[in-house]
Amino acid sequence: MKILGHVHTFNEERVIDRSLGALLDQTYPVDEVLLVDNTSTDGTLRRPFSDKVTVIRHPENLLGSAAIITAMRYAIERRYDWIWILNGDSAPRKDALELLVNLYRRFEPELQETAWLLASLPVDAVTQRRNHGFMITAGGLREVRPPSTPLVYECDASIWSGSLYKLAAVQKTGLPPADYVMDIGELEYGYRGKRRGYRAFVHQGSLIDHNIGGPSLQLAPRRLGPISLKLVELQPFRCYYVVRNLVYFWFYDYHARNVFTYLYCVLKIGKLTSSFLVRPISHRRELVACLRGLWDGLRGKMHKRYALPPPSGPSPQKPGPEAETVHDTPVGLRK
Repeated sequence: MKILGHVHTFNEERVIDRSLGALLDQTYPVDEVLLVDNTSTDGTLRRPFSDKVTVIRHPENLLGSAAIITAMRYAIERRYDWIWILNGDSAPRKDALELLVNLYRRFEPELQETAWLLASLPVDAVTQRRNHGFMITAGGLREVRPPSTPLVYECDASIWSGSLYKLAAVQKTGLPPADYVMDIGELEYGYRGKRRGYRAFVHQGSLIDHNIGGPSLQLAPRRLGPISLKLVELQPFRCYYVVRNLVYFWFYDYHARNVFTYLYCVLKIGKLTSSFLVRPISHRRELVACLRGLWDGLRGKMHKRYALPPPSGPSPQKPGPEAETVHDTPVGLRK
């Protein structure tokens, strides 16, 4: 099995050495590591890289989906069999890839034909919470809650980080959706593969430490009289994409939509926006972003983009002397 390891980054200076080191130190080695950087403004690329690491710099911050599409196109062009996707703040345990490879080799030929996703189990470095993947049902999205045994179980979709995709199936299914930009794209992709008859599996023994640079979601404790609340803190652009993509998936991409999927979508959006409704002055921009995302999602305007905050720190940096930049523009952003 010829495997490309992929890491996508944006300002991961504090953790990138650990992430790449863990990826390069696997007991089942990857053949190459492709680092796709979304124009980091810190020192992410200001370092020597291993000879096995190739760097692609996007000319602007195109967020996660574009980086994954670039990596998949790169892997297909170079005839890799699989691509192992990792966030820049994820560090796989030493045997994580070997366990996935051995799992696939134990499958019967019929199952090897239909298995397209083998996922490691992400463990949040801050909370130790494990993300077991999701089932996409007529009643909405359901998080998988597996018992400790057996170690391997089936799901419909898993988060990008830790996902090992079979590229022959990727070519038949098509590339992930660029217009989902950053949120819910892996759910759409898992659902699309499921509809084509492909199957996804999670191995609970194949672990990756996730969010090693800090939590991805901030919660702000607040009290309203006798009530204690934990309110979500998200940047406005993230609020926009969460709401818009959620609406579009359940109202357009999900084929078995019904009153329960609509209700699920409404409740999820209501829960998020309520965090800002109770703070309408200090979080006006977040609230407006949610409403704009709702409006664009209902109208199916997935081509719309929300302006990112201006980069902080110095100008975007070029790779260090040991890195090879093979592209300076994104590759294959359309399905």
